[in-house]
Parts: sequence; C-alpha cells; structure tokens
Amino acid sequence: MPGSGKKASWRRRATAPVVIIIVLVYCVIVAGCLNNVIIPVLTNNQTHRSDNNGNLSVYFFDVGQGDSTLFVVDGKTILIDAGEIEMGDRVVSDLKTLGISRIDLLVATHPHSDHIGGMQKVLAVFPVGQVLDAGLSHPSPLHEHFLETIDRKHIAYRVAEQGQTVEIDPALRVFVLSPPVQRLGDDPNTNSVVLRISYGMIDFLMTGDVGGEGEVALLRTGYPLDAEILKVAHHGSFSSTSPAFLARVRPEMAIMSLGEDNPYGYPHTETLFLLKSSGTALYRTDLNGTVVVRTDGMSYSVKTEKNDRDIWTVATTNGSFSVFTIPALVADEPVILPTITLPSLPSNITFPLPDLIPPRIGNSSGVFISATQFNAPGDDRQNLNGEWVQLTNRGEEIVLIAGWTLSDASQSTLYTFPAIFLVPGETITLFSGSGTLNKTALFMGNNKPVWGNGGDIAILKDGSGTIIDQRSEGGEK
Repeated sequence: MPGSGKKASWRRRATAPVVIIIVLVYCVIVAGCLNNVIIPVLTNNQTHRSDNNGNLSVYFFDVGQGDSTLFVVDGKTILIDAGEIEMGDRVVSDLKTLGISRIDLLVATHPHSDHIGGMQKVLAVFPVGQVLDAGLSHPSPLHEHFLETIDRKHIAYRVAEQGQTVEIDPALRVFVLSPPVQRLGDDPNTNSVVLRISYGMIDFLMTGDVGGEGEVALLRTGYPLDAEILKVAHHGSFSSTSPAFLARVRPEMAIMSLGEDNPYGYPHTETLFLLKSSGTALYRTDLNGTVVVRTDGMSYSVKTEKNDRDIWTVATTNGSFSVFTIPALVADEPVILPTITLPSLPSNITFPLPDLIPPRIGNSSGVFISATQFNAPGDDRQNLNGEWVQLTNRGEEIVLIAGWTLSDASQSTLYTFPAIFLVPGETITLFSGSGTLNKTALFMGNNKPVWGNGGDIAILKDGSGTIIDQRSEGGEK
C-alpha cells in the first residue's frame, strides 16, 4: 500500500500494544463498552504481501482478450467469467489441471462475449451449483443460449443486486456492490456485477467492466470499497479506474486481464500511469500469463505462470488451519462477566460516581464528517442503509473515537461510537439500518429512517460533549 512521510511518522509514534491495553482496560470499567468494541489491526509500513500457501487460491486465468477468475477455498469454487468462445476449452483445461470437479458459483459479470463466451464449455463439463448474473436484457444469441442452458440444466439462477451476500463457504464473504436495483441505463459495462470477496483481512474487488457512471454510483453508496487486490476493470481502459475510484479502493496490488497486441490498445496509458503513480503493484495476463494469489487471511503471495512452475496446485486444508478474523461483537449480544458478590453496607453510606470520559488518544482535529446521505434512494423505509454518515481522519495521528456521539438538527443523540481507532487516511461509514460490523462500516440498528429528507445536520461530538464537526445535507459546515 502506498505510504508517505507523514504516514510513516505516525506509525513510528504509535505504540499499538499500549494503546490497545488502555482501551481494553477502559472498556472493562465503562458499562456497555465491551459488547460493542472494534479494534482494527494497526499495520506497519509494509503491505500484507508475504510468502504463504494460504487456504484460499485465486487464479486470474490468461484467456487472451477477456476475463476469467477462479476462487478456490476448502474445495468450494467460484468462477467469475470464462473469456471468449474460443477460450472455453482453455478454461476447462485449466480447471481440470487444478483438479476442479464442480463450480459452486458461476458469475457472469455482464453479457459481452469476452466474459461469457466460454461459459457453454464450462456448463457442458462441470456441474454448477448456482449462477449469479447481471440480469440484463441483451439481444445476443450467445447470451440467450447461456440462459437457455441454465434453464435446461435446472441450475439455480440469481440476478445480482447491490447489497446481496452470497453464501459459498463460512470463511468467505461474497458481497454484491453492483449493479444497483435501479439499473444505470442499459449499458452492460456500467451495470457489471461488482463483487467484494473477503477472506480474513484480505479483500478482493472484482469489477467486471464497470466504469464511468458505474464507478461514480459505487462511490456514492457508502459501502466499503477498499481492497488489497483489485481486478482492474475493462482490461485497463481509460474509461474505468478513475482517480477518485482508485483513491477509494487503495489497492496494494492490481491485476489486469487482457490479450497481447489486442485491437483496442489496452491497457491505456492513462490507466498505467495512474496505477504506477499510486504505488500499486501491477500484474498483467498478457505479460505474466495466469496469475495466482494465495492468502491465509492475514497476508498473501503472488506467483505467475511465466515465472513459477508450481502455480497449478490448489491449497488444501491440513486440519489445523483456521482463518484469522477479528470478531465483530454486535451491540445487542451481552458479554457474560463473572458474578461478584459485595458485602452489605450501611444504608447511610454513599459513594460519589465520577463522570467517566473516554481517554483522549490522538488529535481529534483531524477527524471530519466527510460525506452524508440523509435522503436514501427510493423508499427510505425499505432502504435504511441508504442513509449514512462518513467520518474521515485527515490528520497524522490515530484517533480513538470511543464515546463520541452523532446528533441531528434537534440535538438528539442518534448514536454513540464504540471503542474504535480511526487511522490516518481511513474512512468509516455509519449506516442507519442493520448489518455486519467491520473496520469500515458501523450500523445504528434502527428500524425506521432517522435523518430528515428535506435537510438535516449531522453533529459530531467527542466524549466530553465538545463539537468536533457538523455537516448539513448540502455539504456546508
């Protein structure tokens, strides 16, 4: 991940073990804190890349001018796209070489031939558990044949919609980021299926050919887009991977699938320059052949067909393997503490209870309300997570926001933040509805909208009640 002198300085100053101990001791003291604590991992200035033979293997197949990617974990498989028609045999051959006998999830990101052309060969050879499709009406005999084959084989068919999760393996989280329920026009690329696939701490962003309007829509959702590994959209075209999108994803590594000397001039110079200037390591199937990423959930390794002979193996569980995860403790799940019996005291003895204020860690002046969306798209009652507020740390120090609150124009406290560190450059989104807590998303857990559609003000206060920042729906302070 690209670093800077400023980031290096705060990392040197941070003493993570001491800070974490302080927070944990504080949580024991303050009632209600332990059942809603999130402690993100604090990294040094190294990336997550290291040598390992992790249990998740991800193959970015060399299928010429097209896309095809295979995820394998504990014998469960996800195949995303299958290249052009003439590449179907190659995809089948690669799958057989890896010992694959079944596809649990087959994803068609969009109905262009360089993504679904090889699907017929795959469907003819391998049993498929379910198909995830963009659900676009496309006047193409190839796409029609694809849908007919799915129907004839009685394969479970699902149309991808933003906000869905797909269950494949307990260790793997597959989240659908796009297309939105209300499609963005009728362009197949814009409405590509975009998936964020997470294994422990390592996230993959699989983008299909999304670009332009599709990327802008993703940036506005508030969903986490950060990922260590980015599958570059649209084969490196300048119409995708905008500076704003890349800044939001912040990948350590990018993989570009394209054919050598293709007639479209991919990859475009603009995209190559942007990736290089951001410090993102780049692999290309036209130069490196098939690229394989293996991860144990904490770090990942990369090997290529051109440089490594042993890429055509899939990691197997040795029985003692467990994925590294950070437990997300939901607010309504109580933490059982030991029962303590105190001796009886005379009724006329009282003890003053001090007002406990969370310890101040970091310079809070670097924390801002960076974006809001008070008016959720569609029916607010059916889209509670369409309401959200984002906090960003633009300072140089880690800031502990335990006990901070968020209020609206009526000064009513809507949410009290748990013990969480906000790292410099990081953004966290607070959604009005419910969901799974993680290092970039928090949820109020409401069953009805909380922000005023006609305008409202989000007011951020620290644990002592001091206003840190406020922002209206129009974006004015």
